[in-house]
Amino acid sequence: MSQIKKLAGQTAYYGISSILGRVLNFLLLPIWTDRLVANEYGAVTELYAYVALCLIVYTFGMETAFFRFSNKSNKKEAYNSTATAVLATSTIFSSLIFIFSEQIANLLGNGVEQQYVQYMAAILFIDGLIAIPFAKLRLEQKALKFALIKVGVISITIILNLLFIIVLPDIHAGKYLNGLQETVTKIYNPSLGIGYIFIANLLANLLYLPLLWKELLQIRLSIHWTTFKPMLAYALPIFLMGLGGMFNEQGYALILKHVFPEESGISGSDALGVFSGAFKLSVVMMLGIQAFRYAAEPFFFSHAENKEAPALFARIMHYFVVFNIVILVAVALNTELIGDVFLRNDTYKEALFVLPILLIAKLFYGVYVNLSVWFKLTDKTIFGTYYALIGAIITLIGNLLLINELGYYGSAVTALVCYGAMSVMCYLRGRQAFPIPYNFKPLFIYLILAIVVIYGIDFIHIDNKWLSYGFKLLVTAAFAGAMFLLEGRKIQYKST
Repeated sequence: MSQIKKLAGQTAYYGISSILGRVLNFLLLPIWTDRLVANEYGAVTELYAYVALCLIVYTFGMETAFFRFSNKSNKKEAYNSTATAVLATSTIFSSLIFIFSEQIANLLGNGVEQQYVQYMAAILFIDGLIAIPFAKLRLEQKALKFALIKVGVISITIILNLLFIIVLPDIHAGKYLNGLQETVTKIYNPSLGIGYIFIANLLANLLYLPLLWKELLQIRLSIHWTTFKPMLAYALPIFLMGLGGMFNEQGYALILKHVFPEESGISGSDALGVFSGAFKLSVVMMLGIQAFRYAAEPFFFSHAENKEAPALFARIMHYFVVFNIVILVAVALNTELIGDVFLRNDTYKEALFVLPILLIAKLFYGVYVNLSVWFKLTDKTIFGTYYALIGAIITLIGNLLLINELGYYGSAVTALVCYGAMSVMCYLRGRQAFPIPYNFKPLFIYLILAIVVIYGIDFIHIDNKWLSYGFKLLVTAAFAGAMFLLEGRKIQYKST
């Protein structure tokens, strides 16, 4: 089996957990957009943006360092040292968040209650605790176990959300199962509101502990300084890079509500909820990228000394972009259909017009993930830090300046400029430090063709909604078929 096929197989397993997990999470989107008003959904989005940033601090680059140094030093020492360090930071930071939860809630405002912050502290602690055990599964290529655990926990999260957001409130209100109303009244507290979203997350996360019990029991609480010191030096730039990268992804959630133009007639909190609906749909592009990143990171490290590595990495980039261009067209062409399925309240559809731009931005992020291989393999991770921090500056300034002028477009354009600039900077430096024979010309042609198809179809007017949906699905299938005819045979040929 070729190396590309092997990577594709690993990516498929991680894709099962990533894609199915995201698909299951998409089931929450119609629930939340139906049951939550825009400012409540905006509050949930903002809190989870802070959680994502905090998790970067909890793990401070130790996952990537574990991959890198497990191939250089004693794997047990690397595992114990990284797991112990992350456990220590998780304990310290979650304790501080819990102790100062009231002050944090008051600082955030917008209906954020103290108990919500306390739930998030517990969720973050568990996420930190299991980070290195999950990295161990990836290193050992136990992708199937990884996928089953992830999908299982996410499925429980969905079920609990259905229970807390729909079933129990409806029974409490007497809509059905009146015989259970008295019992439900005793256990369900309507005043908790969106707090039940975080309770569902916490209860589901607790399942990670028995499911990863074997990996957790293998941890010996010790830090072997000789092993850990170079890991820490390697990880700190990764940490700053991750922090900047997460801000690039979630920064809109922290800024948009404060700068959204008042003359638009919609409050900043409501605007954040509306834009989050479109942004959530753009995450479709992240499905393949996330699955690819999980599989590719250890794959790249394991092939670092291979003389054929540069050519191999170039082919991987090519097929990766081709695949994601097809995803771009599939989602962008069928935005209205997808919106009807997942955004139950028409209010949340007001920002869907920015979805193609957000998808292209995610595509450039995927290109950057591929390009970043050079500074990880050459231990020059400080360059990743530079790129991420420059991207964070673009995200900050772009959102502050453009949202007020362009509304939703401002945040989408900022994301595109951010990831585009990061990709260009990474490529220009990487071709000197670790030359890889990328061939971007056909990829740019495919991208331009995709953009022409996406926006060109607007000139074809079909009054009947369902006929319009059907026509766009046919165009999507034709585009995917054309890409397969152009590239599918090459993949099969080069994989033999």
